[in-house]
Amino acid sequence: MATLDGSPTSVELAPGVRLRAPGLRGNVELRDSRAPGTRGGGDELATAALDDALASSGLNEVQSIVIEAAHVPVPDHQQVRTAGGEEGLVLEVPDLGETVGQVVMAIDEDGTISWHYPQDQAGGVETSANRGAGATKTFVIRSTSPTPSGDDPGTRSLLFGIGKKVLKVLVYPVADTVLQTAAQFFAGKWEEKNRPYGIRWFQPDDYREPAGVPIEAGGWAKLSEGRSLLFVHGTFSRAFSGFWGIPPETMTELNRIYGGRVFAYDHFTLSHDPERNLVEFLDRMPDSAALDIDLISHSRGGLVSRTLAGETTLGPVPRIKVGKAVFVASPNHGTPLADAAHMMEFIDRYTSMLNLMPPGPYAVVTDILEAIVTVVKMIGNSALQGLSGLAAMDPKGPFLARMNKGAPTSATYYGIASNYEPTGGLAAMVKDGLVDRVFDDAANDLVVPTVGVHAGSDDPAFPIPPDRVLEFDSSHAIGHSDYFSKPETSAALLNWLGTSA
Repeated sequence: MATLDGSPTSVELAPGVRLRAPGLRGNVELRDSRAPGTRGGGDELATAALDDALASSGLNEVQSIVIEAAHVPVPDHQQVRTAGGEEGLVLEVPDLGETVGQVVMAIDEDGTISWHYPQDQAGGVETSANRGAGATKTFVIRSTSPTPSGDDPGTRSLLFGIGKKVLKVLVYPVADTVLQTAAQFFAGKWEEKNRPYGIRWFQPDDYREPAGVPIEAGGWAKLSEGRSLLFVHGTFSRAFSGFWGIPPETMTELNRIYGGRVFAYDHFTLSHDPERNLVEFLDRMPDSAALDIDLISHSRGGLVSRTLAGETTLGPVPRIKVGKAVFVASPNHGTPLADAAHMMEFIDRYTSMLNLMPPGPYAVVTDILEAIVTVVKMIGNSALQGLSGLAAMDPKGPFLARMNKGAPTSATYYGIASNYEPTGGLAAMVKDGLVDRVFDDAANDLVVPTVGVHAGSDDPAFPIPPDRVLEFDSSHAIGHSDYFSKPETSAALLNWLGTSA
């Protein structure tokens, strides 16, 4: 164990491992890696699902640096600042060579998580081109939790009291040639293997199963017999993990309403944009089928639903008629987290949200986290160039500009949104504060702006009328992945769709 005295002097924790933490006074200890599953005995507030997602994605912990310290004043010229201008610390570790990627996952004492990449000599993020070029890797990491609102320092986790921060140094192999190519290609290969396209039944006895029964010839004939209901999941997830929170009794009633004609669409969310998702759906739909469908979508799935409803530059959608479409937390007017400048905040928010507010059991959380961790690796190798599936949610991007120009649709739209505000202690306050900085304090559910689900644009389908909108106010404390377990959501779905079939 070493001592931090608040000065900018580096502390050597082991050969090649040094920490410089101006403004922090306390202790720091270098510990060996832990086996997966740190809940109940680990230094950090992290679930077993998170640790296992790291392991299954090929990220292995080699060291943990545990900081337990209080903040003390330090002159401006001695401070370290992150790229975002926050008070920071500097961690140096040995460079393990060009075939090994390294990333640091920082976990605050409240369970908030952030990812950090090594910096090059110019202060930018190191790329695969200069990996292994030096003896050490340098990480600049936020040293205090951001203030959620105002300037009250009493709400910051490492300030004026003893607080704990854990830095997990993780490594992953990059010798595979696929990992060294563009992110778009790697993401497509990963999704093809781990998130393949598929159209499956979504019945009360199997909707929470990862592998559902695929729709085959007889199934398409049944779906064509009358109005059917299609579920479309959001970013990072699959149908089972995206909609696991729907109560069994709600799913049973929906299946009754639609005569068992309820199904789901598993699709790429990273490497393909929603129009490509539409093309892939049509490619799997036999020529003999003609669908009259309603839609329930979550998050990015709402943009896919809009293409199915005819809001596309590809022209009329053959053999599909959409009656009603329910958008749950859908970024119909984008999310600033999908802007390239905020992509790391996007990843940090999703990781923290799943760690602190899991939307289901272990299998659900791990399924989503594995996709997020894979994106972390892609950023470390390719600087996240060209992930069109995520870029489709950029409010300033070309995809939404085209979609919101006003392509006609005969579908009736509904929206469910939330304004998440912190309740229940420091963890929620910190998470909300981190997000609100990106959203310029506009109401949001941690990922999507509240009014963006149903607000107006040049598209004639917006704004969605108030009688077709359920908006949770801040008293409900509903985050982006929490909607489907709430009785109000079930009531709205059954009310809106109850007379459809």
